[in-house]
Amino acid sequence: MKKILLSIAFIGLLTTNSFAQRNHRNVIETGIKGGVNMSRLTGGNTQEFKPGLQIAGTVEIPLSFYKKFAVQAELQYAVQGYKGAEYDQIDIQTDEVTETLKLEDVTMHYLYLPITFKYYTSKNFSIELGGQVGYMLHATGQFDANKYNTAREYLYLTDPKYIASYSQLDKALFEAGYRSTDPDNYYEKIDYGVTAGFSYYLDSGLYFNLRYYMGLQDIYKIDNDYQRFTIPGATDDLLKELNYMNDNFKFAPMTNTSVQISVGYKF
Repeated sequence: MKKILLSIAFIGLLTTNSFAQRNHRNVIETGIKGGVNMSRLTGGNTQEFKPGLQIAGTVEIPLSFYKKFAVQAELQYAVQGYKGAEYDQIDIQTDEVTETLKLEDVTMHYLYLPITFKYYTSKNFSIELGGQVGYMLHATGQFDANKYNTAREYLYLTDPKYIASYSQLDKALFEAGYRSTDPDNYYEKIDYGVTAGFSYYLDSGLYFNLRYYMGLQDIYKIDNDYQRFTIPGATDDLLKELNYMNDNFKFAPMTNTSVQISVGYKF
């Protein structure tokens, strides 16, 4: 009987110690997380937030006993992008608005590697700060949200088969790479930025995470080399359009921004 009681006490001690370790999180833990990603591009022609999904595998390593400080690495797949905003179509002669159009919605698929440093204010709550680098896997939608000319609607006809019917100005835009159906002509493949957020943990291993991501990479690669267009021998009418385009195109940097709400589990 005495041996049985000692065995029960020993098992209880191990269980209590394991439970305490989990609560204090002083062991390396792996996990999974997933949730909603609200994203848009910031800068230039600011777009509206677009919902998407994100999922990740995580590894958390303690940096101090009882894990007051820890570092977490993730491999994350995220669907980002934006909802195209409305804009006014303007007559080049009168500067009056002729109609209101809408940019296409854009969806971008990224594979990210976030690394965050965590400070546990208690066993159930952590504050997080870090950064991430990502690679764009694929993109769909209008690739030229930053460079539309509000005076010339037909610049949106980006199918190369229509080039023969375009004006000299349209051909110059195509040759310079500013009108294309190929996302590789517009997007930087590599994205990077800083993250901040917090997590709340349950004793069961389930947790909830809120994170903000501020991208630092201008995702439109051709913006970085923009030069004003010139067309030798342009007629007066063409020169007027050319000058209007150079004065009104928007070439401000555009970066990814997202807010993530996730549910995760620590093993």
